[in-house]
Amino acid sequence: MKILFVASHLPYPLHSGGQVRVYNLLSRLGKKHEVTLFAFLRSETEKEYIKELSFCRKIDTVYRGHAWQPHYVTKSLLSTYPLLFATYAKDEMRAKITKELSNSRYDLVHIEPSYVWPALPTVDLPVVVGEHNIEYSGYRGYVDSFSFVPLRPFLMFDVVKLKWWEQKVWKKAARVVAVSDEDRRIITKTAGSKVDVVPNGVDLRQFPFKPKKPTLSPVFLFVGYFGWLQNRDAVRFLAGDIWPLLKERYPNAELRIVGRQAPTELVSFIRAKGILLLEGVSDIAHEYQKADILLAPIRLGSGSRYKILEAMASGLPVLTTSVGAGGLHVFHKKEVMIGDNPKDFVGAVGELITNDTLRSAIVNAARKRIEASYSWEIISRDLEKVWEKSCRK
Repeated sequence: MKILFVASHLPYPLHSGGQVRVYNLLSRLGKKHEVTLFAFLRSETEKEYIKELSFCRKIDTVYRGHAWQPHYVTKSLLSTYPLLFATYAKDEMRAKITKELSNSRYDLVHIEPSYVWPALPTVDLPVVVGEHNIEYSGYRGYVDSFSFVPLRPFLMFDVVKLKWWEQKVWKKAARVVAVSDEDRRIITKTAGSKVDVVPNGVDLRQFPFKPKKPTLSPVFLFVGYFGWLQNRDAVRFLAGDIWPLLKERYPNAELRIVGRQAPTELVSFIRAKGILLLEGVSDIAHEYQKADILLAPIRLGSGSRYKILEAMASGLPVLTTSVGAGGLHVFHKKEVMIGDNPKDFVGAVGELITNDTLRSAIVNAARKRIEASYSWEIISRDLEKVWEKSCRK
């Protein structure tokens, strides 16, 4: 098949979950199909990474920059677009895609995620929309907890527009790809039966299974890209509410937070708590091997979390929330530990440290789950089936 793929980011380097997903899918499917990639840049310097995407037949890019620029905010205020969609309403990208489609024959268009829809011209081809999560749900949770109350009405109106546009795109798409059964249920209420699940995955070669025994001086790990508000919220919850209780119980414990693009105020907050922040980690697999427990106190959003899948593959026990475990086929005290408040987290940590039988059972079950359901080889074939299904209509 010949696929025209439009992505919100250049899928390299692998800094965010979305980049990891698109890179791993296209690196496998690009060997079997002709894929042309159109992607948005946050910086012109990102063009140097295009050479890492040789599995694509052709690549073209358009500069987007960061979202909170005056012209994007103005465009959002003066149109039906929410801010996130407004940042992708680029005439330059529409013109490039129009030219490509007029010069070459394609079987379908795949956009990922839905908010790049404004960059797409009118096309006479099936359009597959890949969703990483339910955006309006995550943003609504953020607005509900936003500290500056006078700004909440404006932000909530943007959430309303975001929900309307997401649902509009789902209706227009030939098929919608969700990353979890939970997300599929939400999308199906709007889009009907044309929703498929293609979950996030793990490169099993990059994350070998190396379980270890914990000590009474445990090393806790949090991993997350701070460009996403869900991770910023989780770190504030972890550092402000959970970590003080863990530090009291385990005075020699260490908490390591690995992530990029942390805002200045968040960096100050983390360091004031005596927590180690690592912003330039090149080998995340090594961090999993050094830690004793992955802490993922996610409270916002949907989708499925790479940090959890990677830790499960690596033999590192995972302690997360009901929200964090949502969308994954995992259960409390089977593949992961689940807690929804600081007291739950402290209790679960105690069990993982002192109960060798439970810990061993969890990490082994977690690895088996990854091998059975979350390898990129399996997942890329699932997406290929969605493309084939879309082309038959």
